[in-house]
Amino acid sequence: MREKLVPISLMNIILEKIAEYLHLMDIEKEDRKVKPTETIKNFNEKGIISENIQDCSFSSQPLKDDERLVYLGNLTDHVVVNNFFRFKLLVKIPSEKRTIVVEARALDTVQRIKSSIQLREGIEMDQFSLVYEGKLIEEDRILSSLNVKNESTICLVFCPKDVLSIYVKALTGEVVKLKVKVTFTVADVKAIAGGKLGSSVGSLFYLGQQLEDSKILACYDIKEESMLEMLHPQFQIFVRTWSGRTLTLDVKQSSTVQDVKDKIFQKLKIPVHLQSIVFAGKRLEKGRDLASYSIQKHSTLCMVFAPSSTIMHMKVSKISRHISHLTTVRDVKELLRSKKGIPVKEVLFEKAALHDDISLDQYGIHKKATLAIVY
Repeated sequence: MREKLVPISLMNIILEKIAEYLHLMDIEKEDRKVKPTETIKNFNEKGIISENIQDCSFSSQPLKDDERLVYLGNLTDHVVVNNFFRFKLLVKIPSEKRTIVVEARALDTVQRIKSSIQLREGIEMDQFSLVYEGKLIEEDRILSSLNVKNESTICLVFCPKDVLSIYVKALTGEVVKLKVKVTFTVADVKAIAGGKLGSSVGSLFYLGQQLEDSKILACYDIKEESMLEMLHPQFQIFVRTWSGRTLTLDVKQSSTVQDVKDKIFQKLKIPVHLQSIVFAGKRLEKGRDLASYSIQKHSTLCMVFAPSSTIMHMKVSKISRHISHLTTVRDVKELLRSKKGIPVKEVLFEKAALHDDISLDQYGIHKKATLAIVY
């Protein structure tokens, strides 16, 4: 019989341990509140524990549904609350492109997890290592000390040669050969390569995947003689046009202002020579790259017409009474030149430039429509 109340000091330890467990299991914050009068049944009803209720014990004795924490013994009892329950670990095996599920407890060591994997998969423990959050984890570490939670993903990497020969290809095309360990981080490799190349190393890619600086090479299953490439990663910028429309473009730091203009032409058909790009109040030079202007992810550029251009808006019916369904854009330009005495550079409709050889009818432009005329 457990009739003796738990002293306050021990009660606090019990509640703290349960809270730690609930955090490990990713239980909602509101559901982590535990009262001394809580019963095992309460936990079950909340959905906090269910499948493994039979594993709950205190002082090596099983706990019953109606038992309350406040009646769980005295100071000499051993509290094992945070190791009551099993949770799931997702073990990813990159080299085999599959993931297995392993059951664990908060106080399990990494070595015990490796043992479980050996029993399940038949892989000898000395043939693989485990990696969590990009770092190799030592066998004597306890899961709770690594902040491993329910359904956390751990990578299994087979222990290859301790030292690998790999290649790093620079943006210039120059290739350097490096001797590295599989436990080196990507940042380590970049520093070594930078020393050989005599310049800083940007983003590294392997088989099209960008490598994170904090992760070790083993995470990416990098093998002997692998080639890592320095590439400028793509990012998105926004371009607000003269009409108020916003375009989204994929660019790189090495992209030039001319490249941006070409992309705008592909989307709006506005000739490059009519475009003028502005960022942070400055008109950008076409030959310079985006990095030189400190243009970064989600920067907003403005596209206006070249300073020498003038824009007028005019209804089709006001251009000439001779316009018909056969009238082409070239005809419209000539009519406007005759009327204004100024050559027309472009005719735009709904924010896009029109092709000279296509008729207004083909564009679905009627006499009440309004065109933007660029002189």
